[in-house]
Amino acid sequence: MAFFKDIVLKTYKQRLESGERRNDIIDIIMDEIKRTRTGGAQKQEFEDEFEKGAALDTTEIKERNYTDEESILVANAVLFFFAGFDTSAFGIGVVSHKLCLYPELQEKIYEEIIDVVGIDGKITPEKLGALKYMDMFISEALRMSEMVPSTERVCTKNYQIPGTNVVIPKGKVVTIYTEDFTQLEENFINAKEFDPENFNPENNPNKFAFQTFGQGPRNCIGMRYALMVMKVAFINILRKHRMVRGSTMQDKLKMTTEMTHFIGGLPATFVKRED
Repeated sequence: MAFFKDIVLKTYKQRLESGERRNDIIDIIMDEIKRTRTGGAQKQEFEDEFEKGAALDTTEIKERNYTDEESILVANAVLFFFAGFDTSAFGIGVVSHKLCLYPELQEKIYEEIIDVVGIDGKITPEKLGALKYMDMFISEALRMSEMVPSTERVCTKNYQIPGTNVVIPKGKVVTIYTEDFTQLEENFINAKEFDPENFNPENNPNKFAFQTFGQGPRNCIGMRYALMVMKVAFINILRKHRMVRGSTMQDKLKMTTEMTHFIGGLPATFVKRED
């Protein structure tokens, strides 16, 4: 941890002295500290509904006393790094498994990569955003993985569940088990089967039934980083190779109790494309 703290603080001080910007997590946190210190809410723009739902409402915050800006910066930057690193590794494993099980869908992703990025084309944020079928495939692989069976949140105020007399008291830890509602046809058009079309916007998927990264202001801080890393990885793999199922690969992935690795590993073969 001391290693990461040293890197973040050196970068922070260098940015303060030089005024250099790289539009990364450090710049974002520095901007937020500056904005909330000076007061005044700014109009926010959102890329999509997930980002809009994740936004915190700070319009009523008049001032905030940051007594230790360095600790705030280090804590958030390190959290972002580890949250993104862990979810990236997990996601690459899960998606790779499904790519091996569904070679015909793997080819559709390959064709999209060639159309959008090219066989040797430069990867840009705009091109990553244009890989819509890959987005759907990744989301579907994560939905069907059942690796995140529940999420927990602390209730911050007394909350009455709409349509009932049940009140969740402030401070209560609420556990939400996700498997049941990921399998409901009312949430996904073909909920019982592996089908990337479940996440086609035209099929009206219920975003709250997809809880791999959570939803709302307390979602996974590393989600966008994790998705970016996964997409870059699969572009570089699939435009030059096919992923083929290994002889001992299981139909369903299982993780150890500690959630550290897949039981039996992820045996796959990379076959160089000739076309």
